[in-house]
Amino acid sequence: MPVSSTPATLLPATIRPRTILIVEDDEVLGQVLARVLTFDGRIALHVRTVAEALQQMQAGRPQLVLVDAGLRDGRGLKLAETIRSTEARVPVILLTTHRLEKSDLPSRGERLVTKSIDLPELRRTIDAALRESALVESEAT
Repeated sequence: MPVSSTPATLLPATIRPRTILIVEDDEVLGQVLARVLTFDGRIALHVRTVAEALQQMQAGRPQLVLVDAGLRDGRGLKLAETIRSTEARVPVILLTTHRLEKSDLPSRGERLVTKSIDLPELRRTIDAALRESALVESEAT
């Protein structure tokens, strides 16, 4: 079964790819996620630290952020809170090895994907978050 039925090279020129920032300190997993999302027609930027993530957020607003909840240089949950407080319209999906309770989540209910990552589940979660974000953005204009 192919990873995606619409590889980036087959996307119509009128469709603007969505930029996804991946904040994952595991280099291999981060690169795999970036390649899968790029193949799906997205622009994927992989960074490994909170500092790099904050730099990327300042450099240009991604349409979605995937955050490892257990980053080595700072808590991923704190990064998610920071992103949501400064860029309220940017959806954040937390990647976690542990099952989190709703009380553990930042105040604005980020979505969760549990590692080891099920790619179809990740794609559905990303697509749903982007659709929801587009609806919120269109209602605001």
